[in-house]
Amino acid sequence: LNTCFRMPLRTMMLSSLRVVIILVLRLVCAAVAGSVPGPGDGLWRPIAPEAVGLDGPTLWKAANEVAADLPPRNCWAVIRGGFLVHEEYYGGAGPATKYEADSAAKTAIALVMGVAWTKGLFDLDTPLAVYGVKPLATFTDDPRSMQYWPLLTTRHVLAQASGVGQWPPGKNFTYSSGNGIQHLERLLAVVTGSEDTTLWATENFAKPMGVPGLFIADGPQLSAGGGQLVSCRCLARIGQLLLNKGAWKRADGEGFELVSERYIDMMTSPSIPSLTAGYGFLLWLGFPGPTAKNVYCRWGSTPGCGAIVEEPTNFYKLDRRMYLAPGWMGKLLIVFPDDDLVVVTLGNTAVASARCDMRYHTSLSGDDSYTFLVVFSRLRETLRLAAPAQSLAVQNSSVAESMPEHPKQDLSLGPLAHGDASPTAPAALGAPADVAVAQGRGSCTCNCAPTQGFGSCFVAPLGATGDEDCKDFGSFAGPLCPLVGLVQECETYNLTALQLNRAAAHAGPGAGEVLDACSPASQDGSMECHLVRGCEGGKSPLGLETYSTACVCQTKWVACTYASSPCIAADPYTPLVPLPLGGLTHETSSGISRTDAGGWESAAVLTFGAFALVGRVVSPLSAERDGTDDLSAVAYAQF
Repeated sequence: LNTCFRMPLRTMMLSSLRVVIILVLRLVCAAVAGSVPGPGDGLWRPIAPEAVGLDGPTLWKAANEVAADLPPRNCWAVIRGGFLVHEEYYGGAGPATKYEADSAAKTAIALVMGVAWTKGLFDLDTPLAVYGVKPLATFTDDPRSMQYWPLLTTRHVLAQASGVGQWPPGKNFTYSSGNGIQHLERLLAVVTGSEDTTLWATENFAKPMGVPGLFIADGPQLSAGGGQLVSCRCLARIGQLLLNKGAWKRADGEGFELVSERYIDMMTSPSIPSLTAGYGFLLWLGFPGPTAKNVYCRWGSTPGCGAIVEEPTNFYKLDRRMYLAPGWMGKLLIVFPDDDLVVVTLGNTAVASARCDMRYHTSLSGDDSYTFLVVFSRLRETLRLAAPAQSLAVQNSSVAESMPEHPKQDLSLGPLAHGDASPTAPAALGAPADVAVAQGRGSCTCNCAPTQGFGSCFVAPLGATGDEDCKDFGSFAGPLCPLVGLVQECETYNLTALQLNRAAAHAGPGAGEVLDACSPASQDGSMECHLVRGCEGGKSPLGLETYSTACVCQTKWVACTYASSPCIAADPYTPLVPLPLGGLTHETSSGISRTDAGGWESAAVLTFGAFALVGRVVSPLSAERDGTDDLSAVAYAQF
């Protein structure tokens, strides 16, 4: 196919017969190019689900059930046949609203490396040291770890088997979001000859993909561990490129090879089968069959968590192949390659299972596999009713660009007013237009809970020298954070005496005694949580193979840290939050509280208004078309 796209038409040098042959091939290539699914570097095209073999009401039902199962959700998008067939938005969000993708964006990084590999810039199995890549702290903190550095290859890093300087590369699954995986960026800098790897990734990947702003907040060094800002539509493009096996198209419809099909095949296959069958290149893999050994990630420090677990059987009864790109707090990209289907759901939900239980610790644990189980369970009926992918024959010119109207399910979360809350101007948060000018002053950065990489930044008080001087900002920053959802599977497993002793050692008062998802977050008083559903009844209130309790929390206060450097007003992760002239002092800090904002219920509504200000949910930086500002489907945001 690549040969077709690059074939020169040298009619002066060829016989008439050969000219005819080449003209025929050109026509064939044009037909193939026009058939590359997806938006290319243009806009997603909306289409009715029925036009691509999906049942609209069943799909709509699944979306609303997932939103109720895993509160709070931000967005939901479904792609089939290269078309946008369904999307939902919550809490005042829209198609252009962006969220931190966390580790779900690692898959995009693997594709960036795929572009470089396709260009012949490096070999997967040549040690990084041969290219002149210098080891990062992971391999230099301990002198003994340097014995492993000459062995480390790109394949090891993409397979999350670098050994992180503690084990021989390729011998252990060592998941990394820090220095271990950042060696990919260092390799990219060496082989491209540019220290601005973000610019290279933008020009060679993000712009052709139609999302030129994908890496805009990374700085000059690409963040290989993920964390980029994405919309549901943006992340769906990553899934579509995987379905296309690396083929993409330009705005004029001309198809081209963005990533080699060979690379995509390696990326979507077990990267080191001797370690695990469930991981490709920065991509989790799921397989059907009773003996499929699928791999799941469970985060945290409580019993059953903090490990990459390979189940000995098909624990979740998967009945089809899939690729998974999960991110912290319930973010998920799912690709069903045999169904030609991409599903994206983003939220701010800590999800724990009975095998990885958050009730035994005040810090939240998480089980990405349980998040997937809930979403997959809701999609089972949609997948069962879907027409076979190979039978789809959508003719673009004949498809009616319309979607049926469905009544929206009531997703009210009681006092949280979740669902239709409209954005509130930042001024409503109590910050006057006049802000302090603080040349030479330090900053107080207050990250949102739980362990989020975003929040807000404030001008530090005069004379501040440490974190203690920043603590009074915590009660102001907390309510600016987005709502946090906690979901805990109700079923319990028998824990060993050793596990129970470990749990008791780390647990707070009463932890683990009540099947209530709110208990861990409420122990230190930093959050005010409202129970959405409990575990009463002894059976699943959600109609799933499993059932869970859920609550939604508003942050009351967060911890803040001092830095001698000033805030960066344009930072989309921790932007400068304006305060009254003179800043916040110890004497006035107690007057800024959530109750002064109008009570708990009012503060919850204000939280949605803060989405555009903090919380890594940023408005489009300009009117530039970046694939998330697709005006073609705005009408369906209220689907």
